[in-house]
Amino acid sequence: MEPLATRIGARLARAAAMLAGATTLAALTAAGCTGKVLAPGSNSGMGSSPGSTGTGNRTGTGAGGTGAGVMPQAGAAVVRRLNRLEYNNTVKDLLGTTLAPANDFPEDDLGGEFDTVGEALSLSPTYVAAYEKAAYALVTDLLAADATRRGRIITCDVATAGDACAQTILGALARRAWRRPVTAEEVQTLMTPIAAAKTAGATAAEGLQYALAAVLISPFFIFKPEILADPNSTQPQRLSAHELATRLSYALWSSMPDDPLSAAADAGQLSSDDQLGTQIDRMLADPRADALLDAFAGQWLGYRALPAHEVEATAFPQYTPALANSMALEARRFVQEFLRSTRPVTEMLTARFTFVDAGLATLYGITRPAGSAAGTLVRVDTSAAPRSGILTLGAFLTGTSLPSRTSPVKRGEFVFNRLLCQTIGQPPPDVPPLSDGDTANTLTLRQRMEEHRKNPACSPCHSLMDPIGFGLENYDAIGRYRTTDVAGAIDATGVLPDGTSFNGAVDMAGVLGRDARFGDCVTRKFMTYAVGRLLNQPTDSALVASLATGARAAGGTFTSIVRQVLLSDGFRSRQGRPAP
Repeated sequence: MEPLATRIGARLARAAAMLAGATTLAALTAAGCTGKVLAPGSNSGMGSSPGSTGTGNRTGTGAGGTGAGVMPQAGAAVVRRLNRLEYNNTVKDLLGTTLAPANDFPEDDLGGEFDTVGEALSLSPTYVAAYEKAAYALVTDLLAADATRRGRIITCDVATAGDACAQTILGALARRAWRRPVTAEEVQTLMTPIAAAKTAGATAAEGLQYALAAVLISPFFIFKPEILADPNSTQPQRLSAHELATRLSYALWSSMPDDPLSAAADAGQLSSDDQLGTQIDRMLADPRADALLDAFAGQWLGYRALPAHEVEATAFPQYTPALANSMALEARRFVQEFLRSTRPVTEMLTARFTFVDAGLATLYGITRPAGSAAGTLVRVDTSAAPRSGILTLGAFLTGTSLPSRTSPVKRGEFVFNRLLCQTIGQPPPDVPPLSDGDTANTLTLRQRMEEHRKNPACSPCHSLMDPIGFGLENYDAIGRYRTTDVAGAIDATGVLPDGTSFNGAVDMAGVLGRDARFGDCVTRKFMTYAVGRLLNQPTDSALVASLATGARAAGGTFTSIVRQVLLSDGFRSRQGRPAP
Protein backbone atom coordinates (compact mmCIF):
# COMPACT_ATOMS: atom_id res chain seq x y z
CA MET A 1 0.00 0.00 0.00
CA GLU A 2 3.05 2.30 -0.08
CA PRO A 3 2.33 3.95 -3.50
CA LEU A 4 -1.13 4.89 -2.31
CA ALA A 5 0.25 6.11 1.01
CA THR A 6 2.65 8.37 -0.89
CA ARG A 7 -0.20 10.10 -2.75
CA ILE A 8 -3.18 10.10 -0.44
CA GLY A 9 -2.19 7.80 2.40
CA ALA A 10 -1.89 10.42 5.13
CA ARG A 11 -5.50 11.55 4.77
CA LEU A 12 -6.87 8.00 4.44
CA ALA A 13 -4.73 6.71 7.27
CA ARG A 14 -6.05 9.43 9.56
CA ALA A 15 -9.58 8.48 8.62
CA ALA A 16 -8.88 4.81 9.20
CA ALA A 17 -7.24 5.43 12.55
CA MET A 18 -10.10 7.67 13.66
CA LEU A 19 -12.83 5.17 12.90
CA ALA A 20 -10.78 2.19 14.07
CA GLY A 21 -10.63 3.72 17.53
CA ALA A 22 -6.92 4.16 18.15
CA THR A 23 -7.80 6.55 20.95
CA THR A 24 -10.07 3.88 22.40
CA LEU A 25 -7.07 1.55 22.62
CA ALA A 26 -5.20 4.12 24.67
CA ALA A 27 -8.25 4.79 26.83
CA LEU A 28 -8.69 1.10 27.54
CA THR A 29 -5.09 0.85 28.69
CA ALA A 30 -5.27 3.95 30.86
CA ALA A 31 -8.46 2.70 32.51
CA GLY A 32 -6.99 -0.68 33.29
CA CYS A 33 -9.23 -2.25 30.64
CA THR A 34 -12.19 -2.37 32.99
CA GLY A 35 -14.70 0.11 31.56
CA LYS A 36 -17.43 -0.16 29.00
CA VAL A 37 -16.38 -0.31 25.37
CA LEU A 38 -19.07 1.00 23.05
CA ALA A 39 -19.27 0.60 19.31
CA PRO A 40 -19.42 3.84 17.33
CA GLY A 41 -23.00 5.06 17.46
CA SER A 42 -24.07 2.14 19.66
CA ASN A 43 -25.98 2.43 22.91
CA SER A 44 -24.89 -0.82 24.46
CA GLY A 45 -22.18 -2.29 22.25
CA MET A 46 -22.00 -6.04 22.14
CA GLY A 47 -24.10 -6.47 25.25
CA SER A 48 -27.21 -6.08 23.10
CA SER A 49 -26.21 -8.66 20.52
CA PRO A 50 -28.80 -11.22 19.49
CA GLY A 51 -28.86 -14.45 21.41
CA SER A 52 -27.62 -13.02 24.69
CA THR A 53 -27.56 -15.53 27.51
CA GLY A 54 -28.69 -12.87 29.92
CA THR A 55 -27.15 -11.43 33.05
CA GLY A 56 -28.45 -13.76 35.70
CA ASN A 57 -26.22 -15.11 38.45
CA ARG A 58 -27.32 -18.75 38.41
CA THR A 59 -25.01 -21.07 40.32
CA GLY A 60 -26.31 -24.23 38.69
CA THR A 61 -26.47 -27.80 39.88
CA GLY A 62 -26.00 -29.76 36.65
CA ALA A 63 -22.99 -30.25 34.42
CA GLY A 64 -22.57 -26.51 34.16
CA GLY A 65 -23.04 -25.82 37.84
CA THR A 66 -20.26 -25.08 40.26
CA GLY A 67 -21.34 -27.42 43.02
CA ALA A 68 -23.79 -27.07 45.86
CA GLY A 69 -23.28 -23.96 47.93
CA VAL A 70 -20.51 -22.52 45.74
CA MET A 71 -21.25 -19.05 44.38
CA PRO A 72 -18.62 -18.31 41.74
CA GLN A 73 -16.78 -15.02 41.81
CA ALA A 74 -16.42 -14.47 38.10
CA GLY A 75 -13.67 -11.86 38.44
CA ALA A 76 -13.57 -8.16 37.70
CA ALA A 77 -13.91 -7.13 34.07
CA VAL A 78 -10.54 -7.00 32.34
CA VAL A 79 -10.64 -6.58 28.59
CA ARG A 80 -8.13 -9.04 27.16
CA ARG A 81 -6.29 -8.34 23.95
CA LEU A 82 -5.21 -11.03 21.52
CA ASN A 83 -1.83 -12.43 22.45
CA ARG A 84 0.71 -13.18 19.72
CA LEU A 85 -0.39 -16.77 19.09
CA GLU A 86 -4.06 -15.76 19.04
CA TYR A 87 -3.39 -12.90 16.64
CA ASN A 88 -1.56 -15.10 14.15
CA ASN A 89 -4.19 -17.85 14.35
CA THR A 90 -7.02 -15.33 13.99
CA VAL A 91 -5.70 -13.59 10.87
CA LYS A 92 -5.00 -16.99 9.34
CA ASP A 93 -8.59 -18.13 9.92
CA LEU A 94 -10.04 -14.74 9.01
CA LEU A 95 -8.05 -13.99 5.85
CA GLY A 96 -6.49 -17.29 4.83
CA THR A 97 -3.05 -15.68 5.05
CA THR A 98 0.26 -17.45 5.56
CA LEU A 99 1.74 -14.34 7.16
CA ALA A 100 2.44 -14.41 10.90
CA PRO A 101 2.82 -10.70 11.70
CA ALA A 102 2.60 -11.17 15.47
CA ASN A 103 6.00 -12.87 15.38
CA ASP A 104 7.37 -9.34 15.18
CA PHE A 105 5.23 -7.98 18.03
CA PRO A 106 6.76 -7.44 21.48
CA GLU A 107 6.75 -10.50 23.73
CA ASP A 108 3.56 -10.98 25.74
CA ASP A 109 3.85 -10.71 29.50
CA LEU A 110 2.70 -13.66 31.59
CA GLY A 111 0.21 -13.85 34.45
CA GLY A 112 0.26 -17.07 36.46
CA GLU A 113 2.42 -18.67 33.72
CA PHE A 114 -0.04 -17.79 30.95
CA ASP A 115 -0.17 -15.15 28.24
CA THR A 116 -3.97 -15.20 28.30
CA VAL A 117 -4.32 -13.38 31.65
CA GLY A 118 -5.80 -9.95 30.98
CA GLU A 119 -4.05 -8.18 33.83
CA ALA A 120 -0.67 -9.00 32.29
CA LEU A 121 -1.49 -8.10 28.68
CA SER A 122 -0.32 -4.52 28.57
CA LEU A 123 -0.62 -2.28 25.53
CA SER A 124 2.25 0.08 24.80
CA PRO A 125 2.58 2.52 21.87
CA THR A 126 4.91 -0.06 20.34
CA TYR A 127 2.02 -2.51 20.15
CA VAL A 128 -0.28 0.07 18.54
CA ALA A 129 2.29 0.82 15.85
CA ALA A 130 2.81 -2.90 15.29
CA TYR A 131 -0.93 -3.48 14.89
CA GLU A 132 -1.17 -0.73 12.27
CA LYS A 133 1.81 -2.07 10.33
CA ALA A 134 0.39 -5.60 10.48
CA ALA A 135 -3.04 -4.46 9.30
CA TYR A 136 -1.66 -2.83 6.17
CA ALA A 137 0.60 -5.79 5.44
CA LEU A 138 -2.32 -8.20 5.77
CA VAL A 139 -4.52 -6.15 3.43
CA THR A 140 -1.72 -5.91 0.86
CA ASP A 141 -1.24 -9.68 1.10
CA LEU A 142 -4.97 -10.28 0.67
CA LEU A 143 -5.26 -8.09 -2.41
CA ALA A 144 -2.27 -9.83 -3.98
CA ALA A 145 -3.65 -13.31 -3.26
CA ASP A 146 -5.11 -15.71 -5.79
CA ALA A 147 -8.66 -15.09 -6.94
CA THR A 148 -10.15 -17.81 -4.73
CA ARG A 149 -8.74 -16.49 -1.46
CA ARG A 150 -9.27 -12.86 -2.36
CA GLY A 151 -12.82 -13.62 -3.46
CA ARG A 152 -13.77 -14.89 -0.01
CA ILE A 153 -13.39 -11.32 1.28
CA ILE A 154 -13.70 -9.09 -1.80
CA THR A 155 -17.03 -10.48 -2.98
CA CYS A 156 -17.88 -7.73 -5.47
CA ASP A 157 -16.25 -4.95 -7.48
CA VAL A 158 -16.47 -1.56 -5.77
CA ALA A 159 -15.46 0.16 -9.01
CA THR A 160 -18.68 -0.93 -10.70
CA ALA A 161 -21.05 -1.69 -7.80
CA GLY A 162 -20.16 1.36 -5.72
CA ASP A 163 -20.87 1.97 -2.04
CA ALA A 164 -23.37 -0.86 -1.69
CA CYS A 165 -20.63 -3.31 -2.62
CA ALA A 166 -18.14 -1.73 -0.21
CA GLN A 167 -20.68 -1.90 2.62
CA THR A 168 -21.29 -5.58 1.91
CA ILE A 169 -17.57 -6.36 1.98
CA LEU A 170 -16.85 -4.34 5.12
CA GLY A 171 -19.93 -5.55 6.99
CA ALA A 172 -19.12 -9.19 6.36
CA LEU A 173 -15.46 -8.81 7.32
CA ALA A 174 -16.23 -6.81 10.45
CA ARG A 175 -18.84 -9.40 11.51
CA ARG A 176 -16.21 -12.14 11.49
CA ALA A 177 -13.27 -10.05 12.67
CA TRP A 178 -15.13 -8.47 15.57
CA ARG A 179 -16.75 -11.79 16.44
CA ARG A 180 -20.27 -10.43 16.79
CA PRO A 181 -22.99 -8.71 14.71
CA VAL A 182 -22.25 -5.19 13.54
CA THR A 183 -24.72 -2.36 13.21
CA ALA A 184 -25.58 -0.45 10.04
CA GLU A 185 -24.10 2.65 11.66
CA GLU A 186 -20.81 0.84 12.30
CA VAL A 187 -20.65 -0.25 8.67
CA GLN A 188 -21.35 3.29 7.56
CA THR A 189 -18.52 4.53 9.76
CA LEU A 190 -16.18 2.03 8.12
CA MET A 191 -16.95 3.74 4.82
CA THR A 192 -15.05 6.87 5.97
CA PRO A 193 -11.78 6.08 4.11
CA ILE A 194 -13.72 5.46 0.91
CA ALA A 195 -15.32 8.88 1.18
CA ALA A 196 -11.90 10.36 1.94
CA ALA A 197 -10.48 8.65 -1.14
CA LYS A 198 -13.11 10.23 -3.36
CA THR A 199 -12.39 13.67 -1.88
CA ALA A 200 -8.67 13.15 -2.48
CA GLY A 201 -9.21 12.14 -6.08
CA ALA A 202 -8.43 8.46 -5.53
CA THR A 203 -10.58 5.48 -6.44
CA ALA A 204 -13.04 3.67 -4.21
CA ALA A 205 -10.88 0.56 -4.51
CA GLU A 206 -7.94 2.47 -3.03
CA GLY A 207 -10.11 3.74 -0.20
CA LEU A 208 -11.35 0.21 0.42
CA GLN A 209 -7.82 -0.88 1.28
CA TYR A 210 -7.73 1.55 4.20
CA ALA A 211 -11.23 0.62 5.28
CA LEU A 212 -10.22 -3.06 5.38
CA ALA A 213 -7.17 -2.13 7.45
CA ALA A 214 -9.41 -0.15 9.80
CA VAL A 215 -11.35 -3.32 10.62
CA LEU A 216 -8.08 -4.91 11.76
CA ILE A 217 -6.89 -1.88 13.74
CA SER A 218 -10.19 -1.64 15.59
CA PRO A 219 -10.19 -2.41 19.33
CA PHE A 220 -13.07 -4.76 18.57
CA PHE A 221 -10.58 -6.92 16.67
CA ILE A 222 -7.50 -6.50 18.86
CA PHE A 223 -9.40 -6.91 22.12
CA LYS A 224 -12.02 -9.41 23.26
CA PRO A 225 -14.42 -6.97 24.97
CA GLU A 226 -17.14 -8.25 27.28
CA ILE A 227 -19.78 -5.65 28.07
CA LEU A 228 -21.46 -5.76 31.46
CA ALA A 229 -25.04 -4.67 31.95
CA ASP A 230 -23.88 -3.13 35.22
CA PRO A 231 -20.09 -2.57 35.22
CA ASN A 232 -20.17 -1.49 38.88
CA SER A 233 -21.90 -4.59 40.20
CA THR A 234 -19.88 -7.30 41.91
CA GLN A 235 -22.61 -9.85 41.27
CA PRO A 236 -21.71 -12.40 38.55
CA GLN A 237 -23.32 -11.50 35.23
CA ARG A 238 -23.67 -13.92 32.33
CA LEU A 239 -21.74 -13.26 29.13
CA SER A 240 -23.68 -12.60 25.95
CA ALA A 241 -23.86 -15.43 23.43
CA HIS A 242 -21.16 -13.90 21.21
CA GLU A 243 -18.90 -13.10 24.14
CA LEU A 244 -19.21 -16.69 25.31
CA ALA A 245 -18.51 -18.00 21.81
CA THR A 246 -15.36 -15.87 21.74
CA ARG A 247 -14.22 -17.11 25.15
CA LEU A 248 -14.86 -20.68 24.08
CA SER A 249 -13.04 -20.50 20.75
CA TYR A 250 -9.96 -18.83 22.21
CA ALA A 251 -9.89 -21.25 25.15
CA LEU A 252 -9.90 -24.30 22.86
CA TRP A 253 -8.44 -23.12 19.56
CA SER A 254 -6.56 -19.89 20.37
CA SER A 255 -8.50 -18.40 17.49
CA MET A 256 -11.78 -16.83 16.44
CA PRO A 257 -15.14 -18.67 16.42
CA ASP A 258 -15.82 -20.68 13.28
CA ASP A 259 -19.05 -20.44 11.30
CA PRO A 260 -20.98 -23.15 13.26
CA LEU A 261 -20.13 -21.56 16.61
CA SER A 262 -20.99 -18.08 15.33
CA ALA A 263 -24.28 -19.38 13.96
CA ALA A 264 -25.10 -20.99 17.30
CA ALA A 265 -24.44 -17.64 19.01
CA ASP A 266 -26.62 -15.82 16.47
CA ALA A 267 -29.44 -18.27 17.17
CA GLY A 268 -29.10 -18.02 20.97
CA GLN A 269 -28.08 -21.69 21.19
CA LEU A 270 -25.34 -21.44 23.81
CA SER A 271 -27.47 -20.78 26.86
CA SER A 272 -28.03 -24.34 28.11
CA ASP A 273 -25.53 -26.91 29.31
CA ASP A 274 -26.52 -29.29 26.51
CA GLN A 275 -26.14 -26.66 23.79
CA LEU A 276 -22.78 -25.50 25.07
CA GLY A 277 -21.61 -29.05 25.69
CA THR A 278 -22.38 -29.99 22.08
CA GLN A 279 -20.15 -27.18 20.85
CA ILE A 280 -17.37 -28.10 23.29
CA ASP A 281 -17.39 -31.74 22.14
CA ARG A 282 -17.39 -30.70 18.49
CA MET A 283 -14.50 -28.32 18.99
CA LEU A 284 -12.43 -30.75 21.05
CA ALA A 285 -12.75 -33.31 18.23
CA ASP A 286 -11.42 -30.77 15.74
CA PRO A 287 -7.65 -30.81 15.03
CA ARG A 288 -7.59 -27.12 15.96
CA ALA A 289 -7.97 -28.19 19.60
CA ASP A 290 -4.31 -29.15 19.41
CA ALA A 291 -3.75 -25.45 20.12
CA LEU A 292 -4.19 -26.54 23.75
CA LEU A 293 -0.88 -28.38 23.44
CA ASP A 294 1.02 -25.22 22.57
CA ALA A 295 -0.96 -22.50 24.30
CA PHE A 296 -2.04 -24.21 27.53
CA ALA A 297 0.17 -27.25 28.14
CA GLY A 298 3.22 -25.66 26.53
CA GLN A 299 3.13 -22.85 29.08
CA TRP A 300 1.92 -24.89 32.06
CA LEU A 301 4.67 -27.49 31.62
CA GLY A 302 7.20 -25.02 30.27
CA TYR A 303 8.20 -26.79 27.07
CA ARG A 304 7.12 -23.89 24.86
CA ALA A 305 9.99 -21.86 26.34
CA LEU A 306 12.60 -24.58 25.89
CA PRO A 307 14.17 -23.13 22.70
CA ALA A 308 15.20 -20.06 24.73
CA HIS A 309 16.77 -22.12 27.52
CA GLU A 310 20.54 -21.80 27.73
CA VAL A 311 22.82 -24.82 28.17
CA GLU A 312 26.57 -24.50 28.58
CA ALA A 313 28.06 -26.01 25.45
CA THR A 314 31.34 -27.06 27.06
CA ALA A 315 29.52 -28.99 29.77
CA PHE A 316 26.92 -30.53 27.46
CA PRO A 317 28.15 -30.62 23.86
CA GLN A 318 25.40 -33.14 23.03
CA TYR A 319 22.74 -30.47 23.51
CA THR A 320 21.87 -28.84 20.20
CA PRO A 321 18.93 -26.78 18.91
CA ALA A 322 17.75 -29.93 17.13
CA LEU A 323 17.77 -31.90 20.38
CA ALA A 324 15.94 -29.10 22.18
CA ASN A 325 13.30 -29.14 19.45
CA SER A 326 12.95 -32.92 19.81
CA MET A 327 12.44 -32.53 23.55
CA ALA A 328 9.71 -29.96 23.06
CA LEU A 329 8.00 -32.14 20.44
CA GLU A 330 8.23 -35.16 22.73
CA ALA A 331 6.49 -33.26 25.52
CA ARG A 332 3.83 -31.98 23.12
CA ARG A 333 3.17 -35.44 21.71
CA PHE A 334 3.04 -36.88 25.23
CA VAL A 335 0.35 -34.40 26.31
CA GLN A 336 -1.51 -34.97 23.04
CA GLU A 337 -1.92 -38.60 24.03
CA PHE A 338 -4.01 -37.43 26.98
CA LEU A 339 -5.99 -34.87 25.00
CA ARG A 340 -6.92 -37.48 22.38
CA SER A 341 -7.55 -40.48 24.65
CA THR A 342 -9.51 -41.50 27.74
CA ARG A 343 -6.44 -41.86 29.93
CA PRO A 344 -6.84 -40.12 33.31
CA VAL A 345 -4.55 -37.14 33.83
CA THR A 346 -2.92 -38.88 36.80
CA GLU A 347 -1.19 -41.11 34.24
CA MET A 348 0.64 -38.04 33.01
CA LEU A 349 2.83 -38.73 36.02
CA THR A 350 2.94 -42.51 35.98
CA ALA A 351 2.81 -43.40 32.26
CA ARG A 352 5.58 -45.83 31.28
CA PHE A 353 5.82 -44.68 27.68
CA THR A 354 7.07 -41.71 25.76
CA PHE A 355 7.78 -40.63 22.17
CA VAL A 356 11.36 -40.42 20.90
CA ASP A 357 13.29 -39.85 17.72
CA ALA A 358 16.79 -41.19 17.19
CA GLY A 359 18.46 -38.34 19.08
CA LEU A 360 16.25 -38.70 22.15
CA ALA A 361 16.56 -42.48 22.09
CA THR A 362 20.34 -42.13 22.26
CA LEU A 363 20.10 -39.56 25.07
CA TYR A 364 17.74 -41.75 27.09
CA GLY A 365 19.42 -45.05 26.28
CA ILE A 366 16.19 -46.44 24.82
CA THR A 367 15.87 -48.75 21.80
CA ARG A 368 13.46 -47.59 19.09
CA PRO A 369 11.39 -49.95 16.95
CA ALA A 370 13.36 -51.33 14.00
CA GLY A 371 12.79 -49.52 10.73
CA SER A 372 11.47 -46.27 12.20
CA ALA A 373 12.77 -43.11 10.55
CA ALA A 374 15.47 -41.37 12.57
CA GLY A 375 13.70 -38.00 12.67
CA THR A 376 10.25 -39.36 13.48
CA LEU A 377 8.86 -39.50 17.00
CA VAL A 378 7.71 -43.04 17.77
CA ARG A 379 6.11 -44.41 20.87
CA VAL A 380 8.38 -46.49 23.09
CA ASP A 381 7.76 -48.48 26.24
CA THR A 382 9.73 -47.23 29.26
CA SER A 383 8.68 -49.84 31.81
CA ALA A 384 12.22 -51.24 31.82
CA ALA A 385 13.82 -47.78 31.89
CA PRO A 386 13.94 -45.12 34.63
CA ARG A 387 11.34 -43.01 32.83
CA SER A 388 7.88 -42.19 34.11
CA GLY A 389 5.68 -39.44 32.75
CA ILE A 390 6.18 -35.70 33.00
CA LEU A 391 8.96 -35.84 35.58
CA THR A 392 11.37 -37.67 33.29
CA LEU A 393 10.70 -35.83 30.03
CA GLY A 394 13.80 -34.17 28.67
CA ALA A 395 11.98 -30.85 28.27
CA PHE A 396 11.07 -30.72 31.96
CA LEU A 397 14.46 -31.87 33.23
CA THR A 398 16.36 -29.49 30.97
CA GLY A 399 14.10 -26.47 31.42
CA THR A 400 14.37 -26.71 35.21
CA SER A 401 18.15 -26.90 35.22
CA LEU A 402 20.87 -24.26 35.22
CA PRO A 403 23.12 -23.90 32.17
CA SER A 404 25.93 -25.98 33.71
CA ARG A 405 24.22 -28.23 36.26
CA THR A 406 20.95 -29.44 37.67
CA SER A 407 18.87 -27.35 40.05
CA PRO A 408 16.96 -29.29 42.71
CA VAL A 409 15.49 -25.95 43.76
CA LYS A 410 14.01 -25.18 40.34
CA ARG A 411 12.81 -28.74 39.86
CA GLY A 412 11.28 -28.89 43.32
CA GLU A 413 9.62 -25.51 42.94
CA PHE A 414 8.20 -26.58 39.57
CA VAL A 415 6.61 -29.71 41.04
CA PHE A 416 5.39 -27.80 44.07
CA ASN A 417 3.85 -24.95 42.07
CA ARG A 418 2.99 -26.30 38.59
CA LEU A 419 1.86 -29.82 39.54
CA LEU A 420 0.49 -29.36 43.07
CA CYS A 421 -0.48 -25.66 42.92
CA GLN A 422 1.19 -24.96 46.23
CA THR A 423 2.83 -21.59 46.83
CA ILE A 424 6.26 -20.78 48.17
CA GLY A 425 7.10 -17.37 49.56
CA GLN A 426 9.66 -15.04 48.07
CA PRO A 427 13.23 -15.57 49.29
CA PRO A 428 14.49 -13.06 51.83
CA PRO A 429 16.88 -10.37 50.55
CA ASP A 430 20.65 -10.83 50.53
CA VAL A 431 20.62 -14.63 50.72
CA PRO A 432 23.95 -15.82 49.32
CA PRO A 433 23.69 -18.12 46.28
CA LEU A 434 24.89 -21.69 46.38
CA SER A 435 28.61 -21.65 45.70
CA ASP A 436 30.08 -23.64 42.82
CA GLY A 437 33.54 -23.15 44.27
CA ASP A 438 35.92 -25.35 46.22
CA THR A 439 33.38 -27.96 47.41
CA ALA A 440 31.86 -28.58 43.98
CA ASN A 441 34.12 -31.56 43.31
CA THR A 442 34.24 -32.94 46.85
CA LEU A 443 30.60 -32.79 47.89
CA THR A 444 27.61 -33.91 45.88
CA LEU A 445 25.12 -31.22 44.96
CA ARG A 446 22.76 -32.63 47.56
CA GLN A 447 25.38 -32.38 50.28
CA ARG A 448 26.22 -28.81 49.33
CA MET A 449 22.56 -27.83 49.35
CA GLU A 450 21.96 -29.47 52.70
CA GLU A 451 24.74 -27.31 54.10
CA HIS A 452 23.19 -24.27 52.43
CA ARG A 453 19.80 -25.11 53.95
CA LYS A 454 21.20 -24.86 57.47
CA ASN A 455 20.96 -21.08 57.03
CA PRO A 456 17.75 -20.17 58.96
CA ALA A 457 16.85 -17.65 56.23
CA CYS A 458 16.92 -20.40 53.61
CA SER A 459 15.37 -23.30 55.46
CA PRO A 460 11.61 -22.46 55.34
CA CYS A 461 11.42 -22.51 51.53
CA HIS A 462 14.23 -24.94 50.71
CA SER A 463 12.89 -27.54 53.13
CA LEU A 464 9.83 -27.73 50.84
CA MET A 465 11.53 -27.58 47.43
CA ASP A 466 14.84 -29.35 47.87
CA PRO A 467 13.58 -32.78 49.03
CA ILE A 468 11.44 -32.97 45.88
CA GLY A 469 14.28 -31.87 43.64
CA PHE A 470 16.66 -34.40 45.20
CA GLY A 471 14.40 -37.15 43.91
CA LEU A 472 15.26 -36.05 40.36
CA GLU A 473 19.04 -35.87 40.79
CA ASN A 474 19.52 -39.09 38.82
CA TYR A 475 18.95 -36.94 35.71
CA ASP A 476 21.55 -34.45 34.61
CA ALA A 477 20.94 -30.96 33.25
CA ILE A 478 19.85 -32.29 29.82
CA GLY A 479 17.84 -35.25 31.11
CA ARG A 480 20.35 -38.12 30.86
CA TYR A 481 20.10 -40.77 33.53
CA ARG A 482 23.07 -41.12 35.86
CA THR A 483 23.91 -42.73 39.20
CA THR A 484 26.79 -40.45 40.20
CA ASP A 485 27.78 -36.83 39.87
CA VAL A 486 31.33 -35.46 39.96
CA ALA A 487 31.63 -35.98 43.71
CA GLY A 488 30.10 -39.43 44.19
CA ALA A 489 26.98 -41.56 44.30
CA ILE A 490 23.65 -39.80 44.02
CA ASP A 491 21.13 -40.10 46.82
CA ALA A 492 17.69 -39.69 45.18
CA THR A 493 15.58 -40.26 48.26
CA GLY A 494 13.23 -37.50 49.25
CA VAL A 495 10.08 -36.56 51.07
CA LEU A 496 6.98 -34.62 50.13
CA PRO A 497 5.66 -31.84 52.38
CA ASP A 498 3.02 -34.22 53.78
CA GLY A 499 5.78 -36.55 54.98
CA THR A 500 5.46 -39.20 52.26
CA SER A 501 8.90 -40.54 51.36
CA PHE A 502 10.10 -41.84 48.01
CA ASN A 503 13.25 -43.01 46.27
CA GLY A 504 13.86 -41.64 42.78
CA ALA A 505 11.70 -40.12 40.08
CA VAL A 506 9.62 -43.19 39.23
CA ASP A 507 8.72 -43.75 42.88
CA MET A 508 7.93 -40.05 43.38
CA ALA A 509 5.75 -40.04 40.25
CA GLY A 510 3.71 -42.91 41.69
CA VAL A 511 3.21 -41.01 44.95
CA LEU A 512 2.19 -37.81 43.16
CA GLY A 513 -0.11 -39.77 40.86
CA ARG A 514 -2.14 -40.80 43.91
CA ASP A 515 -2.29 -37.24 45.24
CA ALA A 516 -5.66 -35.59 44.57
CA ARG A 517 -3.91 -32.24 44.48
CA PHE A 518 -2.53 -33.00 41.02
CA GLY A 519 -5.96 -33.25 39.39
CA ASP A 520 -7.09 -30.19 41.32
CA CYS A 521 -4.01 -28.34 40.09
CA VAL A 522 -4.55 -29.22 36.43
CA THR A 523 -8.09 -27.89 36.84
CA ARG A 524 -6.86 -24.68 38.46
CA LYS A 525 -4.25 -24.11 35.78
CA PHE A 526 -6.71 -24.64 32.94
CA MET A 527 -9.29 -22.42 34.63
CA THR A 528 -6.71 -19.64 34.92
CA TYR A 529 -5.76 -20.06 31.28
CA ALA A 530 -9.33 -20.25 29.96
CA VAL A 531 -10.93 -17.35 31.86
CA GLY A 532 -7.81 -15.20 31.61
CA ARG A 533 -7.59 -14.10 35.21
CA LEU A 534 -5.67 -15.08 38.31
CA LEU A 535 -7.79 -17.20 40.65
CA ASN A 536 -7.56 -14.96 43.69
CA GLN A 537 -11.24 -14.49 44.51
CA PRO A 538 -12.50 -15.75 47.90
CA THR A 539 -14.49 -18.65 46.45
CA ASP A 540 -12.03 -19.70 43.76
CA SER A 541 -10.49 -22.59 45.70
CA ALA A 542 -13.89 -24.06 46.49
CA LEU A 543 -14.91 -23.64 42.86
CA VAL A 544 -11.79 -25.40 41.58
CA ALA A 545 -12.22 -28.24 44.08
CA SER A 546 -15.83 -28.70 42.96
CA LEU A 547 -14.88 -28.76 39.28
CA ALA A 548 -12.01 -31.18 39.91
CA THR A 549 -14.36 -33.50 41.81
CA GLY A 550 -16.78 -33.41 38.91
CA ALA A 551 -13.97 -34.16 36.46
CA ARG A 552 -12.83 -37.18 38.51
CA ALA A 553 -16.39 -38.48 38.56
CA ALA A 554 -16.40 -38.20 34.74
CA GLY A 555 -13.21 -40.25 34.41
CA GLY A 556 -10.54 -37.77 35.42
CA THR A 557 -9.42 -37.24 31.82
CA PHE A 558 -7.98 -34.10 30.28
CA THR A 559 -11.20 -33.54 28.35
CA SER A 560 -13.36 -34.04 31.45
CA ILE A 561 -11.42 -31.24 33.16
CA VAL A 562 -11.81 -29.03 30.10
CA ARG A 563 -15.56 -29.68 29.94
CA GLN A 564 -16.09 -29.02 33.63
CA VAL A 565 -14.28 -25.69 33.40
CA LEU A 566 -15.97 -24.52 30.20
CA LEU A 567 -19.44 -25.48 31.43
CA SER A 568 -18.95 -23.75 34.78
CA ASP A 569 -20.53 -20.46 35.74
CA GLY A 570 -17.05 -19.22 36.52
CA PHE A 571 -16.26 -19.47 32.80
CA ARG A 572 -19.63 -18.27 31.53
CA SER A 573 -19.86 -15.18 33.74
CA ARG A 574 -17.93 -12.14 34.86
CA GLN A 575 -18.46 -9.32 37.32
CA GLY A 576 -17.77 -5.62 37.55
CA ARG A 577 -15.99 -3.43 40.03
CA PRO A 578 -17.77 -1.06 42.41
CA ALA A 579 -17.51 2.59 41.51
CA PRO A 580 -14.72 4.36 43.43
